[in-house]
Amino acid sequence: MRKSLQGLSPYKVKPEFDMIRLDNNEAFMSLLSSVDFSKLQDTLINRYPAESSEALVEAFGRFAGFPPENILPGNGSDEWISLICQYALEPGDQVLVLDPDFSMYEKGALIMGAEVTKISLNDDFSLPLEMVKAEISNKNPKLMFLSNPNNPTGQLYGEGEIEEVIRALEEQGGILVLDEAYMDFAGESPFAGKILDYENLIILRTASKALGMAALRLGFLIANDRIIEGISCIKPPYNVNTVSAQIGAELMGKSNLLDQFLLLQLEQIAELEEIVEEFAGRVDGAVLYPSSTNFYLIKLEGAKDLTDFLYERKIKIRLFTDETLQAVRISAGTKEEHEKLREALLEWSEQYAKCI
Repeated sequence: MRKSLQGLSPYKVKPEFDMIRLDNNEAFMSLLSSVDFSKLQDTLINRYPAESSEALVEAFGRFAGFPPENILPGNGSDEWISLICQYALEPGDQVLVLDPDFSMYEKGALIMGAEVTKISLNDDFSLPLEMVKAEISNKNPKLMFLSNPNNPTGQLYGEGEIEEVIRALEEQGGILVLDEAYMDFAGESPFAGKILDYENLIILRTASKALGMAALRLGFLIANDRIIEGISCIKPPYNVNTVSAQIGAELMGKSNLLDQFLLLQLEQIAELEEIVEEFAGRVDGAVLYPSSTNFYLIKLEGAKDLTDFLYERKIKIRLFTDETLQAVRISAGTKEEHEKLREALLEWSEQYAKCI
């Protein structure tokens, strides 16, 4: 094993089909019933998926408002994080990430032998803009990754803040990788119509969250012509399978369906907000953070105890227990799932209150 890989931990996923799954920020229902499977009967699974990927890019471009010629499709955003690191980094290069943020940014950089600097968010999880700009000036990074809205905090950073980060990186010859996996929940991306205006901006988008296609593993990279050309040189030629591309293209072509699906999710997100607000109000010291996503983060001392308690009741949430964050993250679910969650949270909070 290479030295740069020593100390990395595998991202383990345990299949659990009998659980209420509120831990991965997935959509709580499938749109597969809206797919015309008769079209798949003519799928040439003996051929490589060039044509289907082209149709997918066209459909995504129309849906999301990006120029198709500046979009590359991939096998989820995870593949793009890895390929961006391969494209930009030499061993010893500097990379900046926020803390907390999506863990795969750091892992992708470390695999390439880069040195990663973590910049802690403010106590309210807002962006420490002056500190970020200072670190850019001091470290001269090749890349900076950040998710907007942030995962796991749910925080939405302002357009002006992101603009300042882009300009600071450009002065040092660095690239900002702006992961907009949850932007559909927050509204329109302020950068969708002007991606070509930037020399050093890469936007990542996914079909795994608001579009409800996590199993298809569809991620998209959007950038200017120069970056697209460079990354195309290292991208596997057939990295999106035909079936995923065909189903994704068909669903993305049904904009009314996806709009209605998003409205349904927003209703459930509002219901989840009500549930977690009630819960946080009952637990001494609990802090609920505002969110522009389909999940909420709650910081509390009994985070692990709560996670274990819910797991015993077949409800799975995400636990964070590192030095900087003792918290749980809960994703939106169905009304039935929310009712079970509400009951379990009430039971735990009553037991917890008796123990303090």
